[in-house]
Amino acid sequence: MNQAIPAVEQHYHIQDLIDKQTKRSEDREYHRERVKRIEERDQVLRDSKSHVLTDFWCDKCKEDFKSTAYRQVEVDWTNSAQRIAFYKTKCWNGHWCIRQITDKHKDAFYTKSKLVRLDQGNHYADTVQPYETGFNLLYGKKDYANIK
Repeated sequence: MNQAIPAVEQHYHIQDLIDKQTKRSEDREYHRERVKRIEERDQVLRDSKSHVLTDFWCDKCKEDFKSTAYRQVEVDWTNSAQRIAFYKTKCWNGHWCIRQITDKHKDAFYTKSKLVRLDQGNHYADTVQPYETGFNLLYGKKDYANIK
């Protein structure tokens, strides 16, 4: 009748308390991060200008152009904290084009624009790291034995 006594942490009541406390901590951290993201989004909105001269990409014309654009902010009616800001203008052929202010990762300009791809190509050699293929071709192989 010698039963093994479980460790205190293994007891189901204690394990239930530990799980609840862990969940509370995760929820608290989630809400802190959420408030931080909302404040950062609001700061981006406050810092953005009402109109700017910037580059755009027209999906229909398949070309880059520079134009004066005006800021628009749209609010999600189900969640007033979720605001999306963007610059909007028309290309020379009358097609609407937008550039994201708050959600830059969704901005199609960076993936479709020929100017961005050309700029990336011009600066490709600047971003090659010593461990990457082509580094020795661009910069030559150093002779570490003769360095004093």
